[in-house]
This record gives sequence, C-alpha cells and structure tokens, in this order.
Amino acid sequence: MRHFFLICLAGLLLAVPTSVLAEQNVTNLTQEIQYSDQNFVKKPIFKGENYVIVLFAFQKGQQLEAHTIPIDAFIQVLEGTATVNIDGKEHEVRAGETISLPKNLPHALTAKEKFKMLLVK
Repeated sequence: MRHFFLICLAGLLLAVPTSVLAEQNVTNLTQEIQYSDQNFVKKPIFKGENYVIVLFAFQKGQQLEAHTIPIDAFIQVLEGTATVNIDGKEHEVRAGETISLPKNLPHALTAKEKFKMLLVK
C-alpha cells in the first residue's frame, strides 16, 4: 500500500503540464475544473504507465452511479462534502480527506454540496 501512495504522490507532481511548471511553481487543482449544471465533470490530468489521475466536479445532488473497477483506487477530496458508498457502507468525506476504493467492490458517490475530488486509479 505504501508503494501505491508513493506512486500517487509522484503522479500528482507530474500531473502539472510542463508549460505550467515553466511558468509557476504552484497549481491550484480546484481551479483546473469547473462545475456544470447538466452533469458532473471529469477531466483526466495525468496518465502514468499503470495509473491515471482524474479531476471531478459535482454540483450538489449529482451522482456517480454504483460501479466496480478491477484495481484499487483512492479519492482525495479537494472541495465540499460527499457521501461515498462502498459495498453498501456509507462514508461522508470532506475537503482534505481521502478514502480508498478497494478493487472489485461496488462504489458510488453523491455530492452533498458543490464537490471536487481527485481520483487516482
């Protein structure tokens, strides 16, 4: 698990486009994605050899329907609050928190307010 988190942290550093790195040292991920009234928004920001990092933005009430994935993943909450359902158990997550999504277990998400997150899988 420690190896997974180190890879994810390295990916976060590499996720900033090279042009941005040349211009500035700090990137605010919450400003890299905007909300939509029609549906949640997702924006891949980095693809590594064995993982991808994706930003998501949800308006209050928007949902990510239950699904499974064949790999472990985790969420870093950037803004707001949401309910994450993992295998029938509800977890409330808020800005600054992370939650792991174990492979092959159904998971879903409902935004309780405007909500932005970073998904690493």
